[in-house]
Amino acid sequence: MRVAVAVALLALGPALVSAQAPTGAKRASKPATVADGCRYDAKQPRVRLTGTVTDSSGASIPSATVTLKCGSFRQEVRTLADGQYKFTVPAGPYQIDVDASGFEPTAETVDLKAPGDKRDFSLNIGGFQSIVTVTAQGGFVATTSTAATKTGAPLIEIAQSVSVVTLDQMTSRNIQTVNEAIEYSGSVSVDTYGTDARFDYINIRGFNQSTYGLFRDNSRWQSGTVSGQVDPYLLQEVDIVKGPSSVLYGQNTPGGLVNLVTKRPTRDTQNELVVNFGSNGRKQVQGDFSGPLDKAGHWRYRVVGLFRDSDTQVDYVPDNRKMIAPALTWAPSQNTTWTLLGDFQRDKTGWGQFLPSQGTFVSNPHGTIARNFFTGEPGYDYFNRDQWSAGSLFEHRFGAFTFRNTFRYSSVSYDGKDVFGGGLKDDLRTLNRFGFGNTLDLSMFTTDTHATARAKTGIVEHSFLFGVDYSRSETTQLSAFAFAAPIDVYAPVYGSKVPDLFTYANVTQPTSLLGIYVQDHMKIGKQLVFTASGRQDWTRLTNEDNLAKTTDTQKANKASGRVGVSYLTSVGLAPYFSYSTSFLPMPGTDFYGHSFLPTEGVQYEGGLKFQPKKSNSFFTASVFQIAQTNVIVPDPANVLNYLQQGEIRSRGFEVEGTGNVAEGLNFHASYSYLGQEVTKTTDAPVLGKRPPLAPDQLFGLSGDYVVTSGALTGLGVGFGVRYVGTMAGDATNTIEVPSYTLLDMSARYLWKAMEFQLTATNLTDKAYVAVCTSASYCNYGSARKIIGSIRYRWQKW
Repeated sequence: MRVAVAVALLALGPALVSAQAPTGAKRASKPATVADGCRYDAKQPRVRLTGTVTDSSGASIPSATVTLKCGSFRQEVRTLADGQYKFTVPAGPYQIDVDASGFEPTAETVDLKAPGDKRDFSLNIGGFQSIVTVTAQGGFVATTSTAATKTGAPLIEIAQSVSVVTLDQMTSRNIQTVNEAIEYSGSVSVDTYGTDARFDYINIRGFNQSTYGLFRDNSRWQSGTVSGQVDPYLLQEVDIVKGPSSVLYGQNTPGGLVNLVTKRPTRDTQNELVVNFGSNGRKQVQGDFSGPLDKAGHWRYRVVGLFRDSDTQVDYVPDNRKMIAPALTWAPSQNTTWTLLGDFQRDKTGWGQFLPSQGTFVSNPHGTIARNFFTGEPGYDYFNRDQWSAGSLFEHRFGAFTFRNTFRYSSVSYDGKDVFGGGLKDDLRTLNRFGFGNTLDLSMFTTDTHATARAKTGIVEHSFLFGVDYSRSETTQLSAFAFAAPIDVYAPVYGSKVPDLFTYANVTQPTSLLGIYVQDHMKIGKQLVFTASGRQDWTRLTNEDNLAKTTDTQKANKASGRVGVSYLTSVGLAPYFSYSTSFLPMPGTDFYGHSFLPTEGVQYEGGLKFQPKKSNSFFTASVFQIAQTNVIVPDPANVLNYLQQGEIRSRGFEVEGTGNVAEGLNFHASYSYLGQEVTKTTDAPVLGKRPPLAPDQLFGLSGDYVVTSGALTGLGVGFGVRYVGTMAGDATNTIEVPSYTLLDMSARYLWKAMEFQLTATNLTDKAYVAVCTSASYCNYGSARKIIGSIRYRWQKW
């Protein structure tokens, strides 16, 4: 009862606080603009516009977005670490818009004439940066992230490796999945189970983060099982926090987390319509419409939608989607913002294909199994999913305090049947097959309420954080099985009847989590930064076996923490060190009825961050060691029992950088090495071996260049190279999945308000195996995919 009352108060937080919000505060307004009425003339002599962006105290503001507009012409740059920016454009009248997270935007008009002009801007402090007021990062470089500290601290002050994938990065590569968005990031491997359109499988620093490590707008998105999939067109940013993060988010595996930042209504009118077409008969239409509903901008809207009709590289497996996501923001003053978010998505697709190692990457006398080979039965296999959510993001600032509340209710339901492969017979061409059925219904309510306060004691500047989060989910999952007729993988003949499935599992799992956390982010003088965080969690997991008519309930209470220290030098270098922990409750009991303890994770990380003063770039180098304990292993004295005596250790290092090295040229690069080992287990053949699914090395380099002057103005080209190292193919390391290198390329041309783009992933159409968990269960990676798109943007209807 007390928990229910607490949750009700948390959910009512926005209404209670907004009732006190000042309504008479004045908002900064923009002057009359020339952007829509002026005429851009590319034949005029080129002139230069330079300047700086600072706050009211004169301190420079890095990574502020400065936009120059005239009619359909639009060019954006980001300020450097010293606040400077520059443009080189044809002479003429323009509107200059200046925007930076945490500050009120400003704008003015200018008539540029030879030899040039200089414009300096001073921004007033606006809404405190948070997951509510965050704006889309410009360019490839991000300097802040709310995911790591929930306070919007600069990345260089965070004693932990954090990667941010900006909207510009995603747009330049025309990404189609969350996996594609993050596949160039350090220590992040995707396609953990090969080509599978149902889910985004993610591995960070050697640990599977696909379920507990996936968050949305800084709140939990999935629980207990991989269930939903967020379309990347709905996102404006993706944050990746490496290492244990339970101190702010509760239960999780120790590899880290991925936070998906949903698009929010914008202050300015922004409309676009995109048509995609390409490989596998892909036909996709998507639109994004946003802007103010009134002149003062107190009310803003956004509607994002998508329709896709497509096949995949595997025969008889579609990839169809319908998605709509409306949003509404109320901002009565610069101190109060309340955003309502909703989305509905319907997917019709199929399952991943389990193939044998012989014929994929191990030689087979009959040849290589085709990548389009379908292990199932046409007309029998399917996977249908409906998912929807409704949520609220609220923020109110009063004095030195900022109050924030987020809540979301989400529902995911899917139903599917599949015939999958289970290894070859002795003739090395006949595939054993099994029928499988799976249905799931997941409902989840999650809310997080926290307050931040800034204070100064002597030479120490404090940023305090206190929060409470609560989530409750209920999952009902039914699984069924049958033996199916085998099939020849080299000359398949379909049409075999699949026997009726035998239901072997029907489980309902209600789960509730309540956590209280505190944090103090301290800046001592101008150079030393110290962060200390602590959290206490209370969890309740119930396993209701609907077949055996039994119920098991586990209560797990656990504390977690993080401490970190960084030293900021005058040249932009910042060495750091941190210690952090995580935990994950384990449902069920052993043979003797004893509840399992939560698995625990501990990480030590040290590194160096670099944010050059005269360059719009950011670099991180780090070394880490993670130990996961209380891993469940077999009991050698009782084959029906399990013990929590296992331990897995991950050691490695990574380097990552993003930057704008020249006008129009952006890059993102990363390299990571991972040494992972089972250090404790009762299963002797596995001791000292590498767990499957995690590659030993990852390398990614992507670049994007846009011509900003001359006859080719508006032409852009992009390139990318990805290297994925070897992986263990089974638990005992008897097989090894080979490494592979993939090339990506893109080209685009901006003509007036239209952009034409062509992207190609796996350009050479390299055939490779993405994963194996045993000799019988492997899966190919993605074949070459070419997508053409036409994007039309406009401001006024």
